[in-house]
Amino acid sequence: MIKRIGHFINIILLSLAVLTIGSCDRHGTAWNKMDKAENLMDTKPDSALVVLENIPSSSVNGKEAAARYALLKSIALDKNYIDTTTFDVLQPAIDYYVKNGTPDEQFRTYYYQGRIYQNQGDDDSAMQSFMNACDLRKQVTDSLLLSHTLVAQGTLYLKQYKINDFVHYNMEAAKLYKTIGKDILAIKSYTNALDGYVMQNNKPAADSLMSICVPMVKKNPEGEAFLFPSLLSYTVNFCSSDEIKEVLTEYQNMELTTDETMIFAEGYSKIGEYDKAMALISNINPAENTWDSLKYASIKIDILERQGKYKEAFTLYRDYSASLEHYQKELLSQDLLFSDKKHQLEMKSLMEIQDRDRIIWGTLCGIFALVIIIGWLYYRGYRSKTKHILTEKENKNLRLEQENLRLEIDQLEDERDNLKELQKEQSELSKPIKDVIKNRLDLLNGLLAKEITNNDRYAEPYNKWIDTVRNDKKKFMDSTRLAFAASHPKFIEHLEQHGLSTDEINYLCLYAIGLRGKEVGEYTQMKRHYIVSHEIRKKLGIDEHETNIGPYIRRLMKGLE
Repeated sequence: MIKRIGHFINIILLSLAVLTIGSCDRHGTAWNKMDKAENLMDTKPDSALVVLENIPSSSVNGKEAAARYALLKSIALDKNYIDTTTFDVLQPAIDYYVKNGTPDEQFRTYYYQGRIYQNQGDDDSAMQSFMNACDLRKQVTDSLLLSHTLVAQGTLYLKQYKINDFVHYNMEAAKLYKTIGKDILAIKSYTNALDGYVMQNNKPAADSLMSICVPMVKKNPEGEAFLFPSLLSYTVNFCSSDEIKEVLTEYQNMELTTDETMIFAEGYSKIGEYDKAMALISNINPAENTWDSLKYASIKIDILERQGKYKEAFTLYRDYSASLEHYQKELLSQDLLFSDKKHQLEMKSLMEIQDRDRIIWGTLCGIFALVIIIGWLYYRGYRSKTKHILTEKENKNLRLEQENLRLEIDQLEDERDNLKELQKEQSELSKPIKDVIKNRLDLLNGLLAKEITNNDRYAEPYNKWIDTVRNDKKKFMDSTRLAFAASHPKFIEHLEQHGLSTDEINYLCLYAIGLRGKEVGEYTQMKRHYIVSHEIRKKLGIDEHETNIGPYIRRLMKGLE
């Protein structure tokens, strides 16, 4: 029966293993393809998109896998310049990563969410997404994407006429780009900031950026496409007429963008070549109520005024004012101007909630800790009381033992007195006492030899007295001390004068008869062996470098003979 049950369990375990391996394989196939797409993303985004599109939806199992696929495909679409205006692709990533993702996964999700909002024209929601992303900036490792996010925020700030913020975010992005070796992108962000300084008519700041951008473009010629319009704008706004004319002449046959054409027209107007300026500006047909249309109208009004065509200039000015008013109303109808303030208020509210939660949890933890401390103190008190009762009982038993021992010590003290009297009469009596000490040493060495080697052969001659010596260590040590008191009275007096107790003198007498520290510890079995040794050293003033107390005691005894 037991064998059948075991066989049945083995079949179940094998089946589970097969199912688990099959499940991992199915998950692993889609996951491995996503790994491949991610590796291709920066260098071959078109290939990455193909790999992702060839992953069957049926093989993407689980919320995490669906979230990763959604995020990677959104990244691939963006890198292939395929602007999406819906969240059909990204939504699984938003649903999963915003709450469960790592800081990097959350950051990427917020960034591409913001990009979709930008494509929809919802600048307020885009700014909110970018701000949510930047709240994680201290935790993320993707410096490149962080730089992209700062640039995107700067672009939105430019729409709000917040030139300082536009410059700040582009400068910050440029420094990050440069740090990670993306010099072309750094040039682009620096030139954005340069445009901002030109708008503010801040020539010293613009000059400082020119000193950064020009050397970078010399090292990276591809960056000239970004520097050229900024350099053109800088020249038209800050340089002399001759310098403006020289630049315009040099690049007059170059194919220009709409923005560059307007700057050229502005430059020709400044140097008095109004016909050229009007010819250039007339070729432009910007969309209504846009930033370009306002810039176009502003430049054309300036040209007409310089030509003395005030009526045309006034008519265009009225159209310009109407367009500007419409643009401002449209801007004010959005929350974009106040999105950063709103975000700050939301973050402040969140911080207040977190502070409140910390206080609540801190209070609960404090109460819990207090309960633990009270319980611990109660337990300590109970243990202390119990220990005190046990100690009292032990002390009572010890006093009884000491009374019995005192009777024996009294007899030994009588022997010591007799030995002193004999010593006064004849100093030769110290030799028999030395013989006694030698006998004591022989006995103790036999005991220690047996204890240390665990070889009973060493103890065969001493089997009759080993237990007596072991069980009456106090008596043996007292007798040894009394023997030294008779043979080396100055030695014992020296120890007493230094404040050593009877037990401490007994302890040192074991060293005096030739035992080593290990042997003394083995014989006495004292838990405080090293503490007693430290206290004796302190009383005798033994130098801390005197590592062995035995030789010191024997030298001291010999010196006091």
